[in-house]
Amino acid sequence: MTARAMIGQLAHHLAPDALRNRLLSLRKWKACAALAVLGLVSGLSASPLHVFPALAIGLTGLVWLLDGSLETGRPVRSGFWRGFVFAWAYLGIGVFWVAFAFWNRGGAFVFFGPLVAIGGAAFLALFWGAAGALYARIGLRGPERIVVLAVLLLAAEAAKGLPFTQFPWNIPAHVFPAGGAVSQSAAWFGAWGLSLLTLLMFTSPATLAGPGQPIHKRLPVLISLFALAALYASGTQRLIRAETAYYPDLTFRLVSVDVDQRTKWGPGGETLLRDRYLELTASEGVEAVSHVVWPEGALPLFLIEDGQSISSLMEILTDGQVLLAGTPRRELRETDGYRYYNSMVAISFDENRPRVRGLYDKVYLVPFGEYVPLSEWLASFEISSLQELVAGYSPGEEIIVMDDAEAPPFTPLICYEVVFSGLIPAGGERPAWVLNVSNDAWFGPTAGPRQHLNIARYRAIETGLPIIRSASRGFSGVIDPYGRMPVTIERRYEGVTDVSLPNAIEQTVFVNTRGLLFWFIYGACIFGVMAIFVQRRRRRA
Repeated sequence: MTARAMIGQLAHHLAPDALRNRLLSLRKWKACAALAVLGLVSGLSASPLHVFPALAIGLTGLVWLLDGSLETGRPVRSGFWRGFVFAWAYLGIGVFWVAFAFWNRGGAFVFFGPLVAIGGAAFLALFWGAAGALYARIGLRGPERIVVLAVLLLAAEAAKGLPFTQFPWNIPAHVFPAGGAVSQSAAWFGAWGLSLLTLLMFTSPATLAGPGQPIHKRLPVLISLFALAALYASGTQRLIRAETAYYPDLTFRLVSVDVDQRTKWGPGGETLLRDRYLELTASEGVEAVSHVVWPEGALPLFLIEDGQSISSLMEILTDGQVLLAGTPRRELRETDGYRYYNSMVAISFDENRPRVRGLYDKVYLVPFGEYVPLSEWLASFEISSLQELVAGYSPGEEIIVMDDAEAPPFTPLICYEVVFSGLIPAGGERPAWVLNVSNDAWFGPTAGPRQHLNIARYRAIETGLPIIRSASRGFSGVIDPYGRMPVTIERRYEGVTDVSLPNAIEQTVFVNTRGLLFWFIYGACIFGVMAIFVQRRRRRA
């Protein structure tokens, strides 16, 4: 066989119709295995790899296999299970790092780590299963079916972020590295708008196979390629024109201590952490900084009540210097005793007199990390929250703007609060910057800390606000209003980094319009699909 003939045979073997037919020929367990493989391949698109074509491959295969569900005796049931199996693998590989937090905790938690990771992914996959069932119920077969699936999958992703689940992690937009050209579109229609476009673009190759006129089959792909090129070109132009200025009289000292969780909470951990943070804070050049930043829960104690820490800080920080620190705190109430909070405190030191300038209690708590759903039932298995100091935290009242910390007004966000779009105040209450403190040490050398950073950078792009980030054994540094990082501190670094605060840029289109552009595109997709569906129903009648 000649080389030309071999190439021709390979091209025929890899043609969209041939690939689709082979997938549709699979039955039962083979189809499930194919869906799982496609889901795992799609997981390569998440941070830190960002192999975004992998998501296009996975979603294209998912569309074809969902098409196959229409030919079964129970299309809705088949559509549910096909969507579920794909998502279980896709979401599972993306968030399996959750298990590492339980392994870090030790004891009975070790056994429950993989169960929570696998079970959690299965729970989130239910939303994708529901999307698959609705896709099969609607039953469109033309190119417009990719719009149906994109609308349904985005709704499934949004359901992950509802108050009950609170996990809008690794949404489709996040396949594009924050700070890059494509990610800049989040300034116009937010990460959710980019997610919708991503789903539309990455499902479009599915239209290349199946019945229909060639032009109708190719047009969605051509439109998607044009849209991707437009996003890249417009984002590149935005970055070329970007100019970032800095506040001249503010210097923030980010203190990084490289200690694992078992050492931190083990015997002598309190003294070890206190000594390291104080020693690093007092290192050369401290007199030139205006603010010192410690990450979430830096010390395994109640900092505000700890006289030894405060008295030592009084010897280090003077002349109005301010400590911004994550710390647990407790509050005694007459009715129900102590309530505990995961907090961020601003303490100024002037004339050897410490003064609390601001206090924020975390509003959005991490399930199992900071509180335990069904806690009474789980207590019978000796499972409590992952916190060592307290049994569980209470939520704070609201997101705030802190304006009395000797710095431009800012919004503190603790840990994964930064993953929620729309929390940061806008309009007249808009802050000048965001402080994100986190404890990523729970997740070890996994993809979790890198994904957390990528999501935080999207918040900067959406809002046009700079972010100073301090994360224990996570990625710290400075994020400018375009999602770029002029300063990046690696996960295992120990020491101090003195940084400047970038100025904010004008409030973005996304914030000014409250996401109206996204809702317009999403609504147009829904309206178009409904119009086509009604028209076809009338023709059948």
